[in-house]
Amino acid sequence: MNAVPGTQDDEADLPRIDVDALIDAGRWSAYQKRVLALCTAAILLDGMDNQILGFAMPALMKAWHLPRESFVPVIVAGLLIMSIGTGLGGWLGDRAGRRPTLVSAVGLFGLTTALSAFADDLPMLAACRFLSTLALGAALPNATALVSEFSPASRRSLSVSIGMIAIVLGGLVGGALSAWLLPAYGWRMLFLTAGVLTLAVTGALIALLPESPRFLRHRPRRRAELGRVLRAAGLDVPARFAPEIPAAETATGGMKALFRPPLLRDTLALSAAFLFGLLGNYLVFNWGPTMLAALGYDLAVSSLGAGAFNLGGIVGALVGSRMMDRYGLRPPMLVMAVLGCVCTMAIGPLLSGGLHPTSLVVLGFAAAGVFVSGLQIMLFSLAVTAFPAAIRAQGLGITLSLGRIGAVAGSGMGAIIVAAGIVPFFAVLGLSCLAIGIAVLLVQPRTGS
Repeated sequence: MNAVPGTQDDEADLPRIDVDALIDAGRWSAYQKRVLALCTAAILLDGMDNQILGFAMPALMKAWHLPRESFVPVIVAGLLIMSIGTGLGGWLGDRAGRRPTLVSAVGLFGLTTALSAFADDLPMLAACRFLSTLALGAALPNATALVSEFSPASRRSLSVSIGMIAIVLGGLVGGALSAWLLPAYGWRMLFLTAGVLTLAVTGALIALLPESPRFLRHRPRRRAELGRVLRAAGLDVPARFAPEIPAAETATGGMKALFRPPLLRDTLALSAAFLFGLLGNYLVFNWGPTMLAALGYDLAVSSLGAGAFNLGGIVGALVGSRMMDRYGLRPPMLVMAVLGCVCTMAIGPLLSGGLHPTSLVVLGFAAAGVFVSGLQIMLFSLAVTAFPAAIRAQGLGITLSLGRIGAVAGSGMGAIIVAAGIVPFFAVLGLSCLAIGIAVLLVQPRTGS
């Protein structure tokens, strides 16, 4: 029987190409930077759409005459549904491909965000938001996998961190968009504008985003596409070749492999790291301004504190990722975890005992952001190396999905922590940094996959 062109039987005499080594040692080409830009745009809109209900909530409360408590079930249920979407999106990304899963997810949350503009009551809005959060969860592991799998080793941590910083930027863009649209045009225009922008980016993804070469190497019938992608990235490959498959990926066992040795420890450790990272971040996102208001600071100071935390996270992630590319993945994270624990434990007593100058408050929240938010972003750079490419999206999806329990906990326990005072508030952030450091010690990064 004749072999089907492009199958493994037809590749026995072809030159072997190590796709991992080729990408890792190659230059960071314009093509690869374009992939990063497209995925970053998708993640930015993910971050914006994820927070859009919070921006619109005051207007919705006024328009529908609802108390704030009416929205709590929608927010909590949305976080849980997002966890399901993250796991499902990772599973689909390793089977159907990172590209189609990401494009579908971005398109779905763009469409449902736009449809939210036509909701006439809270149940209809909740139905749209639940579909949006499902898709929002599915987008992140695939965008992260695509960025990491297109990046050379010397730029991988930086590339992944740039992508993850887009989540923070998405919140800032959403805040600016809300400040412009809500007073003049109302909440419906906010949802519609966000949805249309997201659908426009979906079109760009369809037209310009390629599939991951590390996904394509497992698809014998797509060898020609793999060759085109590698050559477009500026890599020298022959007209016909056969990719080498790393031993770690020849028998991964699918999702089950994540919960048995040798990956079990990494799965649990990264899940714990994401849990504590999201706990600390969501505690500040949802309750930081409330904490400052409870201490007697005005709305301007409360907003500045939250913004300083986000900007601190961007600085911490960029500096930390460059250190990771230079000195290895774990040492910079361990240093950040220790310094973060010491710093945040000191900030609470520093800001206790009455009102303080605005500059000191802003500086304290910025310093906390450098470590708490910065570490959370840096975790993605570690996570993408912990799992073989064949199950990387699933690994990211499962660990993020389990880690989102921390987001629910940070949101749910915030009122209790705020009531306890600012010293316990920052102590929780310090313990989160310490817990992340311990979890990082247990993760075994893997190279060449």
